[in-house]
Amino acid sequence: MSTGSIPTVLLAGAFSAFVFATIPSYAADLPIIVSGEQAKELAAGGVKIVDVRPAAAYAKGHIPGAVNLPWQALNVSENDGIRNEFASDETFEKLLSAAGLSYGDTILIYDTNALPGRAYVAFEYAGLGDKTHVLDGGVAAWTGELSAEETKAKPTAFKLDRKNDIRVDKAYVASKVGATGAVIIDGRNEDAYEDGHIPGAQTLPAANLLTKQATLQSEPVLTALLNSKGVTPDREVVSYCGSGVAAANNYLALRNLGYKNVVLYDASWDEWSRDPRAGQQVSLANYTFEGAPLKDKTKDGPAFLDEAAVKAAASDPNVVIIDVRAPSDYAAGHIPGSVNVYWDSTFGPERVLLPAEKLKELYAAAGVTPDKRVILFTRGGLQLSHTFTVLTLLGYQNVDFFTGKFEGWENGAYKRT
Repeated sequence: MSTGSIPTVLLAGAFSAFVFATIPSYAADLPIIVSGEQAKELAAGGVKIVDVRPAAAYAKGHIPGAVNLPWQALNVSENDGIRNEFASDETFEKLLSAAGLSYGDTILIYDTNALPGRAYVAFEYAGLGDKTHVLDGGVAAWTGELSAEETKAKPTAFKLDRKNDIRVDKAYVASKVGATGAVIIDGRNEDAYEDGHIPGAQTLPAANLLTKQATLQSEPVLTALLNSKGVTPDREVVSYCGSGVAAANNYLALRNLGYKNVVLYDASWDEWSRDPRAGQQVSLANYTFEGAPLKDKTKDGPAFLDEAAVKAAASDPNVVIIDVRAPSDYAAGHIPGSVNVYWDSTFGPERVLLPAEKLKELYAAAGVTPDKRVILFTRGGLQLSHTFTVLTLLGYQNVDFFTGKFEGWENGAYKRT
């Protein structure tokens, strides 16, 4: 080696120092979700940029230097009835390698809004989350020109050596129902939440976390919204939705605010709702048939009776009045002569409707047989409709309803004062 040459090791060290120096020194102090200006500084520093939109959107125009890795490619659209689960580890390794990513890279991802949650949680699962940033507002927030030229990354030998799985299963979520140190948030829209949700879950539609410009709401607005739902930094947060997409968006927003103890129930309502043993709450108002247009009995439907009609029918031996309320309600006071067949007793221990023969035995034991006129009584349309459906399936053809007020209760277990 001549005295005028520079040792190879020194050249390598100088090059590494140069690359390190070009990446903004404050990158580690940035929030997860960065502004357009911060994103431009990161890009100028040589970070890896990943466009997680579909290929067609990428082709129309993308941030210069960005590689395309649609978030859907890191997911499977459906697996055993559950949507948007992670793809296999082999798929992760193949795609992240093709995108030119390695552990230690500072990464900027973007979509069409501030919350590309599915992409972010996939990167976090792969162990890349600690240096992954997200462009607030998505591609529209980029102030520079876009490029239509495809970026070809140099593949790496990426292996999932640092997985960070923040997903939890149904049993884990069930253990948090009613727990004072945890709060469950539902990222679906209000109508879906009202139709049925995990008991005690708070509604927090992910769409509400964004402005009309698809940027993240301000921190004071988000903090006030979260506090109103009981979401505070001292409580564990379990995020779910219908299929894991909105739940991931909420997860990303919380992590960006500095929440540390956040987990993702990825299988979400797709899994929870189909388990007949899993409890659920409905936020829709109860309903009644009182005042409904069906006043008189027709051959195709039940009659909606008033109190006088029920009292007149009660003395007929060919009429049986079924009180489908809980036994304790029945014992506290019921229509004289009525029998109690609790609507919920029609289910087995696995929350599956009992076989037809078992159901027939259940009703026959209370004197309810198909040859009699049956009058159903309860206080809720749900319970009434369920019992009517069961009896109809069993072949009962003469069933009427009563849901109104009644004077002259008969006391069972105790006398009223």
